[in-house]
Amino acid sequence: MVKFGVMVKLGPYEQMAKHAMLAESLEFDSVWVPDHLVLEDYRRLCPEAWCILSALATRTRRVTLGTSVTDPYRRHPAVLAQTVATLDLISGGRTILGLGAGEAMNTDPYGIPRDMRITRMRETVEILRRLWTGEIIDYKGRIFKLSQAFIQVPRIQESGPRIYLAANSPKTRQLVGTYGDGWLAEMMSPERYRVDLKEVEDAARKAGRSINDIDVTCVATTAVSKDYEEARKVALFYAKRRFLWWPKQLQVYGYRVTEEFDWNRLIIGEDTAERIREHIPEVSDEPCERVTIFGTPEDCIDKIEKYLKSGVNHFEFEIVSPYKETCKVLRKQIIPYFKENS
Repeated sequence: MVKFGVMVKLGPYEQMAKHAMLAESLEFDSVWVPDHLVLEDYRRLCPEAWCILSALATRTRRVTLGTSVTDPYRRHPAVLAQTVATLDLISGGRTILGLGAGEAMNTDPYGIPRDMRITRMRETVEILRRLWTGEIIDYKGRIFKLSQAFIQVPRIQESGPRIYLAANSPKTRQLVGTYGDGWLAEMMSPERYRVDLKEVEDAARKAGRSINDIDVTCVATTAVSKDYEEARKVALFYAKRRFLWWPKQLQVYGYRVTEEFDWNRLIIGEDTAERIREHIPEVSDEPCERVTIFGTPEDCIDKIEKYLKSGVNHFEFEIVSPYKETCKVLRKQIIPYFKENS
């Protein structure tokens, strides 16, 4: 059954809480919070994701709560295991750990090592799974060594909190198939999902798993309006900015742009947001149209259907049109179409 969630943008806590509670009241399935130490705009507010999620857990009762996404560098796996398990305890088993390869701006200025990215992700997942059993474990990896280690937070979900891996490369998609409860991917067209999902499926099969074990989640920049051009304009602006952050993803669609703002090496300064904005016109419209959901409710239904046919079964809407109004339109005019036809 298809699921629908929303990303709550980082900002003042009360605003984030209102947005999460609105999502719950409108019966969305999931609420996601970005996990960054800093953001690309020096002037923005960037609170800590797991503290925010813990607070949101006390103000919601049903909706699933996840990060989109946490990196494996800023927290030792044992600390991360305790943090996630504690949120799962507070929320009554509603926690998802979204785990990704991370960005330079969250690590490099602070002297936090960001090496052996794939190995670090794999070992982190292995350690989390074992610590969540509650047993005393030994672990000897290339990076992490644990001896007689355990955590003292009871497991709420039968197999522990769910782990969704962010993956936009062959190696990370292999990790999804081998270890992931879910796959988080963004800046993806329906056509790319159809192709890349085969890599996830192949890795799952080799690990003795099925693709049906994996929640295929599309993180989509979303703008809804009665005015098609208005929705298109705002959706493409945010998509172009994201492609400047991820120029290698843009190359997949046959386009190139400056790599000055690549999150793999971008360090944030006071003028970074302005410099990014100056380069936005250099990104072509065509690939941005392919990876976003925008337009009238009917336009959005058509695009969501294309994603569903490509194997997606969960949507995380990154709403860039007015949040409250868009959530209501999604819930009242778009989501019912899929609930009634599922």
